[in-house]
Amino acid sequence: MDARPRSELRLRVASAAVGLPLLFLVLWAGGLVFAAVAVVAALIALREMLDLLRRARTIRGGGPVVLDGVRVLAAVAWVALPFAALIALRLDDAGLQWTALAFLVTFATDTSAYAAGRAVGRRKLAPSISPGKTWEGAVGGLLGAAAAAAALVVLIDDIESRLLPAIALGLGVGVVAQAGDLLESKVKRLADAKDSGRLIPGHGGLLDRLDSLVPVFPLVYVAAQVW
Repeated sequence: MDARPRSELRLRVASAAVGLPLLFLVLWAGGLVFAAVAVVAALIALREMLDLLRRARTIRGGGPVVLDGVRVLAAVAWVALPFAALIALRLDDAGLQWTALAFLVTFATDTSAYAAGRAVGRRKLAPSISPGKTWEGAVGGLLGAAAAAAALVVLIDDIESRLLPAIALGLGVGVVAQAGDLLESKVKRLADAKDSGRLIPGHGGLLDRLDSLVPVFPLVYVAAQVW
């Protein structure tokens, strides 16, 4: 490994070491603090998405105005609705527990998919969108999500311990989290961009870190209402 990859890895680890404790501090704080941070994060993520769409449109050489408007509205809905669900989720009686579950199961999905892909990945999942992802990694992500959701539901006192629904929720999170990741990868490929921005050193833009989480928030919010 040459100096540049080692330097980038150290930067990513340092950013995570600072960012994750701040994330869980905000989750724990809840209330207006959490809502304000969530709104700011949504605005930043939306700006990054709209910038990617603008760059993609420039590369394509323009297009029908109506179609561009539909894409903008879809981008706004894609970011705004999940963050609204996230804020509403955190305000529930067991909001801290459910919100933590949403983040932790998504993290488990990403980590398991990466580990399985590196260990046994052979068949490409979507080579034209994200060449590094494999079917084996995707299955590993689903299994990791299901296991994490089941474990958390058993461990968290304020969430009723229901094993089969927890496994189903984990599988659902695994599917939508990986779909969100692929969707942002597709938009970045259309925009000929490696990252959605430069906000987080070593990681890129905020949307790069939230792409898996965005579709998870509405799913977990619905699960919390019917649990």
